[in-house]
Amino acid sequence: MVDFLTIILLIFGVLQIILFFKVWGMTNDIKEIRNKYLKDEDEKRRQKAEYDPTPKISGGVKTTI
Repeated sequence: MVDFLTIILLIFGVLQIILFFKVWGMTNDIKEIRNKYLKDEDEKRRQKAEYDPTPKISGGVKTTI
């Protein structure tokens, strides 16, 4: 019985390590996925920020000490 449990735990441990590296690899692909689907939207935002002729004046009040 102990041998059977040991084999099951070893298999479970190996599968956990494989899952860890798969998730780690997927997190590295987020930048590529983002660039693929949001490239046009980012370009529009960049152009608007570069060529926006409206002045950037804060409407807030500065406090004096």
